[in-house]
Amino acid sequence: MMTLEISVTGRELDAATEHDLAARVLAALTGYDSAPEDTMGKAREFTHVLVHQPRTWVTGGPATDSAPRYLVRLTVPGSWSGDPDFGKHIVPLITEAIAATEPDHDRLRREPHCVVQIVGLREHCVGLSGRSVTSTDITRLMTQDFRDSGQLPTAPEGFTIDPTCGMQVEWATAQFTYTHDEVDYAFCAPSCRKVFIEDHVKV
Repeated sequence: MMTLEISVTGRELDAATEHDLAARVLAALTGYDSAPEDTMGKAREFTHVLVHQPRTWVTGGPATDSAPRYLVRLTVPGSWSGDPDFGKHIVPLITEAIAATEPDHDRLRREPHCVVQIVGLREHCVGLSGRSVTSTDITRLMTQDFRDSGQLPTAPEGFTIDPTCGMQVEWATAQFTYTHDEVDYAFCAPSCRKVFIEDHVKV
């Protein structure tokens, strides 16, 4: 579950342009070829992108009408934001998606005019269906359709399939693994591993 609030100044965006900007960012964050559509469809359902054009924005440097600025606040479960690789992966994706909507597609890589802030929420500080949920609950909801399908795609050589979400995981770099009934599994994230253990290990 991700919520992105994109504040923009220095550009006049009509409703269609705002929608295009939001749609590009959503597609960048939920367009993994290595994950099944069941999982990505749910990821899109739980991802929200809002575009704002504040009335007042004061900052230094070049005038914003010649160098539009962007402030992106990305809110995710704390267990996601606590992983340094998450930021290293997600910040370029967001920046590239926004840059693609500008006449100069390379400007935001040259200039520090797109600031991305990742905010992590503590457990039980997200509510769905009228109740507080954890990051594991969210993972369970996002991967339910894939897990119910009973399908396990074939992985290329050197990779395996995360049995919770269906994403490809490279064995050589896998950080999250688990052995169950003498079979080794690898997972894309700790929450996927936790869902698998909860579903397969009787306490």
